[in-house]
Amino acid sequence: MVGFGKKLKETQIQEWQGYYINYKLLKKKVNRYRQQIQVGNENRLHVLKDFARMLDAQIEKIVLFLLEQQGALASRLSAIGEQHDALTEHQDASRLSELQESYRAVGHDLLRLLFFVEMNAIGLRKILKKFDKRFGYRFTDYYVKTRANHPYSQLRQVFKHVGIGAVVGAISRNLVELQDHPGNYISIYDQPALSHPVFSCTH
Repeated sequence: MVGFGKKLKETQIQEWQGYYINYKLLKKKVNRYRQQIQVGNENRLHVLKDFARMLDAQIEKIVLFLLEQQGALASRLSAIGEQHDALTEHQDASRLSELQESYRAVGHDLLRLLFFVEMNAIGLRKILKKFDKRFGYRFTDYYVKTRANHPYSQLRQVFKHVGIGAVVGAISRNLVELQDHPGNYISIYDQPALSHPVFSCTH
């Protein structure tokens, strides 16, 4: 069975390499903590605080990059939206497929971003589980509760995909509207079955 660290390295998007969870570093740190505790050179409370601080830094790195990418996708959607408005106003059907393709391209990049989030979420779960197993703590419960319930939670961005749903909604709504013709007034909000065309549309 391929270890997660190797899988992460093989599947990560190369240009985003520096923004993934540093699973290798965290794994080394867990092993070092264990050795230090065994020889009596490390205080258990200090280990918990130090590891929590490291995880916070890793999550912040992931979340800030995620927000930056969401912003870039939102800007692209805004620009496509202006083209969409112009097309609707002038009833220019010749540019319809080009516009649909633009929305799908954003949808494709959104899927890449979701995969990025998923791999980081798996990495976080695995390193927390490894820490608990090595030390016999219930550190995961403490860490998730204190971080997820905080008003400035960054952990929710990773595990709940906060913000991404809005991008999905914008792509879905506009693709549905363009399915027949620009002025058909079909809405995803009226027909729940049409909620996610971005994930099902083929080129």
